[in-house]
Amino acid sequence: MRKRLLALAIISLFLLAGCNNATNKPSAKPQISEDYYGFINYDLLQQKTIPATEGAWSYFYELIEKTSGQLQEIVTELADDPGAYPLGSSEQKISDLYHCAMNLDLRNTQGLTAIAPYLTQLDAAQTLDQYLDALIALSDIGESSLIEYDFYPDDLNSDIMMVGFESMSDLIGKQYMENDSMQEYCDAYQTYIAQMLVLCGEDERLAKTDAEAIYSFAKTVAAKSLTPDEFFNPEKYYNVYSYDELQALYSNINMKKYLDAQGLTATDRYVVFEVEAIKQLNTMLTEENLPVLKAFSKFVLLDHLAPYAPVAYRDLKLEMNMKLDGSTEKKSDQRLASDKIQTLLKWEFGKIYSEKYFNAAAKQDVENMVTTILDQYKTIINNQDWMSPTTKEKALLKLDTMTLKIGYPNQWPTIGDYLQVTPITSGGGYLSNVVGLQQKTRQYEYDQYKKGVDRQTWYITPQTINAYYNPAYNEICFPAAILQAPFYDAQSSRGKNLGGIGAIIAHEISHAFDKTGSLYDEKGNYNIWWTDEEYQQYEALSQKIIDYYGAYTIFTGDPVNGTLTLSENIADLGAVTAITAVAKEEGASLDDVYSNWATIWANLTTPDQAKEHIINNTHAPAEIRANAVLSSMDGFYECYDIKAGDQMYVAPENRVGIWQVK
Repeated sequence: MRKRLLALAIISLFLLAGCNNATNKPSAKPQISEDYYGFINYDLLQQKTIPATEGAWSYFYELIEKTSGQLQEIVTELADDPGAYPLGSSEQKISDLYHCAMNLDLRNTQGLTAIAPYLTQLDAAQTLDQYLDALIALSDIGESSLIEYDFYPDDLNSDIMMVGFESMSDLIGKQYMENDSMQEYCDAYQTYIAQMLVLCGEDERLAKTDAEAIYSFAKTVAAKSLTPDEFFNPEKYYNVYSYDELQALYSNINMKKYLDAQGLTATDRYVVFEVEAIKQLNTMLTEENLPVLKAFSKFVLLDHLAPYAPVAYRDLKLEMNMKLDGSTEKKSDQRLASDKIQTLLKWEFGKIYSEKYFNAAAKQDVENMVTTILDQYKTIINNQDWMSPTTKEKALLKLDTMTLKIGYPNQWPTIGDYLQVTPITSGGGYLSNVVGLQQKTRQYEYDQYKKGVDRQTWYITPQTINAYYNPAYNEICFPAAILQAPFYDAQSSRGKNLGGIGAIIAHEISHAFDKTGSLYDEKGNYNIWWTDEEYQQYEALSQKIIDYYGAYTIFTGDPVNGTLTLSENIADLGAVTAITAVAKEEGASLDDVYSNWATIWANLTTPDQAKEHIINNTHAPAEIRANAVLSSMDGFYECYDIKAGDQMYVAPENRVGIWQVK
């Protein structure tokens, strides 16, 4: 996914990284008053280890493994009977693509044949214009390196689509490149670039020189790119350009030719997310820089397609990823193939998974819980003395018009009609099929853009262990796979389910009023509906949250970035405030609520992944996510008799949150 989609269209709840030191587990169980998360999860974490193939362990990981195993069974069953399914059926695509992936000898023999014409065109470019022709050819197969754009609902009018431009591929990423403590990873990445170029046939000395130039080029542009938290702020990323203005922004290349080739000339309105980065990039689009531009695009292509290329390319990329997350063992060939096929044909798998594993009874229970929590938010909002009656009405309207998606889509995406897989017996190969799938996926995305906004669209599949709030559509989504223990269990108490799936529901609802969501109205349009005085109060409450979380550090010594994690922290605080109020009204056990809130964040992680999380992830690390929220809940003190002087104690005046309950 592009940065914009991660930051705005999908504001997800779960990622695997956390902050518990897997190599230094506590020797004694802490008291509730010292470390609630540690108290609840101590025995569990003593039993768990991080799998050698991973950078972290968590319940999210366990459910992902469970779901992946279910999907692997589907793959194995289908692959056992090749040729038995009609050409173009989901079963045929899955079976034949798996056989292509698992035929390692064929992959090695075919080499890079499927992308050889694109590599040749890049190498042969003698002018910027010829280089642009190579980029245009690559864009046809869904590969971009220098010019990145995608299609989104328009921020100012969510009933129409917009074309949004980022700058370019950011390699290891701005957050690594600009953090001195991450230098060892950046050095390893430069080495990786050189090794990838050598594998593709470059002389070692030239590859080393090219790698340094590629990294320097990317770092220079990254210095002008938006930070992750800036992708939450429309005032930073929403910059409207006309057709002529966009050409002027890319003045050193023939942007008219590029836009014509993309079919993007029928509009005179584009949104540029990273203006300063593109300006910097444009200054570097010169004939003099042509060698590094070509080398950059070549590496990005190889890096993107390495998982589907000959095994040497796949393993080289795996080794780089292992360096970044601290894992020590590669997954099996079967698992690697299955994981990638599940991604490439995700909606084919989505239909099969939903038919076999969806819990229809859970859907009704969750729908009822959503209604209860929405009603609680209405009560909470009505009780805020810093909001005017008019603003409260607008907030309540947003809740009343919020769309709920549970389980799987009522209207399945039609992308399956575009995607085809050629069997080995008909000349198909893994890399060639993936290139074809990417090409058809890009065509599908373009066709959907031309059709206009479709609010039935799901941004994650039913088999995804996740949830999201989408401000553009004012909707919350809970896929089928998240409706499992410890998040949801029909046999558990009401309190446990409130602390699990209830907290997830309340978290996603709260995103409607987080730092980004609060800027959008009930129709999904960027429209500040607060008075200046109210928004100043909101800003003051937000700053307290930033400072509060920024005082926490993880076991590596790195501090939490309160600004980066602000929206997720607002959502967490709002979620536990709401489910606490629901539990009190219903007489549910607060101990069950809070203990399951801590349980769902149980986590072990390597130092490498913990450091990556702290600089890139919009969620606070797991232990802090559990404890920091509870230390700001009055109900937590009532439940466990936490007193001044206890490590979990925070003075009432220092407790944080946007929504206060009296």
